[in-house]
Amino acid sequence: MNFMNTIKIKRALSFRWALGCALVALIVGCVYLDGVDQPSSVKAGEQLEATLHAHVDVAEDRQNVRFVIAVLVPRSWNAAQNMQMSYVSEDFGSGTLVQVPAGVKAPNSGNNLDWSPALKNRFGIGPNLIDDMEWVVFWTKEQYNMKNGDKPKIDAQISIKSGLQNMKFKVGYFIGSSIDGLDDYLGGPGAKYKTWFSDCFEVTDGEGDLMDFCNPPQTFVDPFRSTDNDVLTLTYDRDILPGPLNEEIYLCATAELVGGTSKTVCEASPAQRMKAVTGAKGRFEMTFWPRQYFGLQEGEVIERLTYYFTDQTGNIKVGYANTEEPFVYTFRCD
Repeated sequence: MNFMNTIKIKRALSFRWALGCALVALIVGCVYLDGVDQPSSVKAGEQLEATLHAHVDVAEDRQNVRFVIAVLVPRSWNAAQNMQMSYVSEDFGSGTLVQVPAGVKAPNSGNNLDWSPALKNRFGIGPNLIDDMEWVVFWTKEQYNMKNGDKPKIDAQISIKSGLQNMKFKVGYFIGSSIDGLDDYLGGPGAKYKTWFSDCFEVTDGEGDLMDFCNPPQTFVDPFRSTDNDVLTLTYDRDILPGPLNEEIYLCATAELVGGTSKTVCEASPAQRMKAVTGAKGRFEMTFWPRQYFGLQEGEVIERLTYYFTDQTGNIKVGYANTEEPFVYTFRCD
């Protein structure tokens, strides 16, 4: 792995952070996520190699504790099957982490949820903008006893095989313990867990359309994963990158079919006009059933849509980044 582009992230304790932990240290102690070493990009199908640095200030005796580490990545990575974690510690030696078994509830989650949905419920997808991500949760095989006053350190090596899709997203990291779970004691620096999200991380040299989880999209399709037999809502945000279109916006779309043929619907008619979204300035949308919209016959299947937006005259074309290059939506249900 070439770490020439590695981003070295270190978190120094602020005065407020230190003061907050001092106030609660006599009762509970603090968990610190000291930093993450992570590259800025990998090629599709390669390993994302990261190292998470953490330590704990133990303020009361604890028995049979496991360290819990979770990573937020796109669902398409199938990270539960494609991730390995190990750790080294001056206090505990070295070992491996394994996926938390299904059915194990996250303590103090408030919803009696398994660890992965509990983290999703608490932290969502962090600063990412497309909800097609998951928290994959591991914990140490071994259980440890810790005494009041201990300050154990742990460095976790995380290796994840990246997906094959071109994409940008912000990786999320979590560290806590099997005993305290999502205990938010006093909030902020007093919480008995910590999270951290990277800058925009990129998968390059891959397949298909670029999936950008980091930046607000000019246009998006809901649901994110679908077939041509699902009802779709296509949204265009005119204000993300202001362009030449006014309030009268029409969809010009081509359905590229399996087998190499295509069908295009592109006319300034009421059926193709985008409707303004109430309460969302600059947003326009259209809901349609692709098979009906393009008049598909039995046996015809849409592989992907290419589309742009135009005015009533058809002279203005707004595609990707306000160029005439069309937007692309590929049908997928995996």
